[in-house]
Amino acid sequence: MNANWIITAFVFIETLMERFGYHRNKCAQAPASEVMLIAVGAAKSFHHHHERAVCILYQTRYVSEPLAVSRFNRRLHKLADWHTFLVITLGELLGQGDVFAIDSMPLPVCLRVRARCCRKGTGTGMYCG
Repeated sequence: MNANWIITAFVFIETLMERFGYHRNKCAQAPASEVMLIAVGAAKSFHHHHERAVCILYQTRYVSEPLAVSRFNRRLHKLADWHTFLVITLGELLGQGDVFAIDSMPLPVCLRVRARCCRKGTGTGMYCG
């Protein structure tokens, strides 16, 4: 698993769960989207070894709270319908090949001091910061 895949999967899971009306349990320490990220990450990279996925994702700080494996399994079984839906949808999205996210905020390519040397954009006004 690389950082791009983890972040893309988490944002996708969080957005889908929010759009389809999932309401977070206020007593739960870790959000359901992190539980689903661990399950999908375990399926993708750890041969469904949930304990290893929990440890590695927590140590690399992709998950906010450490979950006990028994607590993780209970939460995952409560989210079984979501798990099936998210795995199928995420597989269709990321299995197609390259995924592109388009951002509408333009960033400057170069500083005005080096504008004459910049070959990335034509013109001086729009691409200089």
